[in-house]
Amino acid sequence: SIDASGKLVFPGFIDAHTHMGIPIMDTISADDFESGSRAAAFGGVTTILDFTVQEKGQSLQEAVEIRCRKAQRKSYVDFSMHVNVTDQPKKWRSQIPALIEDGFISFKLFSTYRQAGMMITWEQFRQVMAEVNAHKGVLMLHAEDNDIVETQTELHLNQNQLAPIFHARSRPAEAEAKAIETAAEITRELSAQLYIVHLSSQAGLEAGIEARRKGTDIILETCPQYLLLTESQYHEPDGHYYITTPPLRTESDVNALWQAIQNGDINTIGTDHCPFTRSQKNAGKQQFHRTPNGLPGVETLFPLIYSYGVEEGRIDLHRLVDLLARNPARIFGIDHRKGEIEIGKDADLVIWNPKVKSVVSVDRQHGAADWSPYEGLRITGSLEYTIRRGQILVQEDKFVPDKAAGELIRGKVSD
Repeated sequence: SIDASGKLVFPGFIDAHTHMGIPIMDTISADDFESGSRAAAFGGVTTILDFTVQEKGQSLQEAVEIRCRKAQRKSYVDFSMHVNVTDQPKKWRSQIPALIEDGFISFKLFSTYRQAGMMITWEQFRQVMAEVNAHKGVLMLHAEDNDIVETQTELHLNQNQLAPIFHARSRPAEAEAKAIETAAEITRELSAQLYIVHLSSQAGLEAGIEARRKGTDIILETCPQYLLLTESQYHEPDGHYYITTPPLRTESDVNALWQAIQNGDINTIGTDHCPFTRSQKNAGKQQFHRTPNGLPGVETLFPLIYSYGVEEGRIDLHRLVDLLARNPARIFGIDHRKGEIEIGKDADLVIWNPKVKSVVSVDRQHGAADWSPYEGLRITGSLEYTIRRGQILVQEDKFVPDKAAGELIRGKVSD
């Protein structure tokens, strides 16, 4: 038995947005499923929702099978998969109903990254959304208007403006807002539902709220980096470490997103966990467009939102559980097993001592990245236990399991 008197007991947290070991530019993100899931466990995350990687010419089904095999051999926490649709959506669209039936109910599209071969046209977006919606799946969108991004990027490159801040200038908030507006209009026409990943700006937020006002069923996710960091990081000597997409924004964007979390306009907080080491980031130090995009986040998700959300009086504990457990479980159809402490659901528990104070330090992190964007930020509380399906994963500072036993959790669509 565990004595949790004086402690807080939470359901295991869900990071609904991770990228373990994915190819970006000429490298691979630093955490694979083994190191990334270990880091997750030390942050109280007992379930991750990762993304498939669809290679050129590969079917959606093949991409799912390959990705799940990688996770099943290595993940200490439970996992599910979102299905990226980046190659020949018309050809592979027919596989969507069977994938949903098989428990892979969420699909992600990109409205940018044309040159990387990942972008879909708005007509393709419409077709995939219609298919996903017909079978009650979830359609996710990386929302940036590609024309704006390409025009602005070219402008800065032509003027030899290559410093990290020009990453932010090349992907302005208006690009996010415009893509959300366009996608929301199509969503409304199809009476479908849309999930916006990693919302970063006030302009994007306002586009989402306006879409709701017009009757669009739209779900908004943000990430800790857009709540705790600003584009001022790009002016620092290590500014290129902070290059991620969407980019970090301004203080007023940060404030608007916190307000939206408080009033319920934002539904979930994921991390977009996609870390790179210093040496990987340094490979593109002099040129923002050659720096691999992404930040670590899965281990600090709950401690940061607890410290800067709950402890600072922005949200209460119930809202925290909604954002990091209950809502993602419900949205992605895994709430028959995850998201709440309830008889019949998995025994995923986090025991947190709210009386301990510390700061984020890479020396105490457990992922593969050798730096943290949150270095020095204060944390109120410390993790005492992470329990996944009744098995202790973390006991204070000790990692308990000797082998990975994370399970694939299949999603169920709501009737």
